[in-house]
Amino acid sequence: MARTPRSRQLGLLTSSVDPVLIDSVAQAGLDFLWLDAENTGLTPVQVGEVVGRLSGSATRTAVRVQNQEPDMLLTYANMGVDEIVVPRVRTLREIQQACAWLSYPPAGRRPRQVTPGTAWGTSYEREPAVSIIVETMDVVRSLEQIAAAQCVTTFWLGPKDLRDDYEQEGGGPGGFDEVLHEVITTLAGLGVEFGWGVPDPSDVASVWRSGATCCALYWDVHLARHLSRSARTVLTADPLPSPVPLPDGGLAGGA
Repeated sequence: MARTPRSRQLGLLTSSVDPVLIDSVAQAGLDFLWLDAENTGLTPVQVGEVVGRLSGSATRTAVRVQNQEPDMLLTYANMGVDEIVVPRVRTLREIQQACAWLSYPPAGRRPRQVTPGTAWGTSYEREPAVSIIVETMDVVRSLEQIAAAQCVTTFWLGPKDLRDDYEQEGGGPGGFDEVLHEVITTLAGLGVEFGWGVPDPSDVASVWRSGATCCALYWDVHLARHLSRSARTVLTADPLPSPVPLPDGGLAGGA
């Protein structure tokens, strides 16, 4: 399922399915829209509506699913998503099992169902790519083995959860930055697609400098920060000047 490494890919990571946002992503020509369904309440039906809205555009649809259960994977695959991001994996076997459920026989075990993802039973050629989040130390120790299996499309870094797993294993707080640096160096050296999410467009350049090929803008975080900054600016700004009469009887500086 893994694809040949591409050029840099920039997209949006969000739990929002607002039609204006979805249309704006497509019109902006972003490479992908990554919908986060892991712990957000986002449903397969909502994801399917987004897939339909983006059909015909150049923007791919990815979804981070809630778990690795076959029924969960198949539900989103049947909605027609282009890529499924599997969370909390620890072994290559888990990844291979996910790939098997998302591939049709003879390579896999996916049933041939009449769904939007199969154009209502008229085409069984579309299979979603499989990506993972590097958020466990077990995966860190198996990066070369997983990459060699060529079943992962993109390795997404999850630094916060990876730090927690590192510390739960007894790692000292001062050593995590070195671990993260080694992960990035290893992935860059393997020539695979990898990247991570950032909260602000100004952070994207640092992702490219690391050698990463993919970057996702955390839209929900970015929007919350932007609104917060805007609100503080308004609250601390100088009061509006007193209204000034205009020749036509209107007011300048007032309503």
